Amino acid sequence: MEKDTGTILRQQALGEHGLIITWCTRQHGIVRTAARLARKPGSELSGQVDLFHECELLYRPATQGDLHTLSSVSLLSPRLGLRSKLSRLRLASYMVRLLLSTVEPGAQDSAWHKLISGALDYVATSEPRRAILQHFEKRLAELHGLYTPDQLPHHSLLRHFQHLPAGRAELLDSLPG
Repeated sequence: MEKDTGTILRQQALGEHGLIITWCTRQHGIVRTAARLARKPGSELSGQVDLFHECELLYRPATQGDLHTLSSVSLLSPRLGLRSKLSRLRLASYMVRLLLSTVEPGAQDSAWHKLISGALDYVATSEPRRAILQHFEKRLAELHGLYTPDQLPHHSLLRHFQHLPAGRAELLDSLPG
């Protein structure tokens, strides 16, 4: 069994009652777990696993592939502030999609968890602004070793990864400076 702390980045349906949960964890990087009964009424995971939640998780590593089996979860922070304003939710969602589009699953560097966890904590308690996204992009570019002061961070990321999540321009237009 592996024990870690992680932030839920994505959820996908798995059969009638299950979920595939993508985490950014402190020790193991991007990890995917199967929670077979997470959506079943009365499940012990009900209310514990939702987007952006910070949890302590216990999972059984997969013997084949990269889909591990989630055994238990303990909610540490639901980051409820992200749900208080649509602009916070949009900013948090874009940052998560950007991280997932640039970080390989299994990249075991605690810096990824520190970046996304800190960013989501900040957005949950602050007014969303363009500067928050631009700082996140700069830190992401720095962690990838792509940042240069003479180029905008999102241009460096785009040039290296060839594709970034859609919606950045619209998000920036909707946020104050």
